[in-house]
Amino acid sequence: MREWATKEPMSMPILIDKYHIVADLYGIVNVPAAVWVDEDSKIVRPADSVPGSDMFRSFTNVDSEVHHSLLRKWVRTGERDLNDQQVREFQVSPDQDLQLARLHRRIAIALRESGTDADGVSVHLARAEELAPLDWTIRRGNMPLVGADPFGDEFFKFVGQWSQAGRPGFKLGTGRTDI
Repeated sequence: MREWATKEPMSMPILIDKYHIVADLYGIVNVPAAVWVDEDSKIVRPADSVPGSDMFRSFTNVDSEVHHSLLRKWVRTGERDLNDQQVREFQVSPDQDLQLARLHRRIAIALRESGTDADGVSVHLARAEELAPLDWTIRRGNMPLVGADPFGDEFFKFVGQWSQAGRPGFKLGTGRTDI
């Protein structure tokens, strides 16, 4: 990630959220994603899967134009598609297991960076996955840390498990639970 962000001079700030703190605070579970925040720093649309194009539409089943139209309408008229109550309803609060899983993942990353406890990294990553076996941020985020391709066979195996479980935890602002 850092190599990509520093390859060419960037004209905007780049956030590398290695501990997933911003993702956790805003409920982002996969990329691409967006959170709409108004000029008063109020969330007016919670984390949502928002592809910039239809390149992966056959996989995600998400039509990018739906989000683009909603965003244009909000920018041009100030009209949002969700009221405050709906925003709260669509936000997914983490349960105790998910919070503990995130903590184990952060510990693993800190240990990995320090280079002092390779066994501890594996133990904490495994514990995170045990606590949150269907969480995208944990499962997919762990893949490159253990040498697995986040677009490879292990990823698609995870997607299959997640789909069979009813696609939990991934709630789009449109009320759909299919990505």
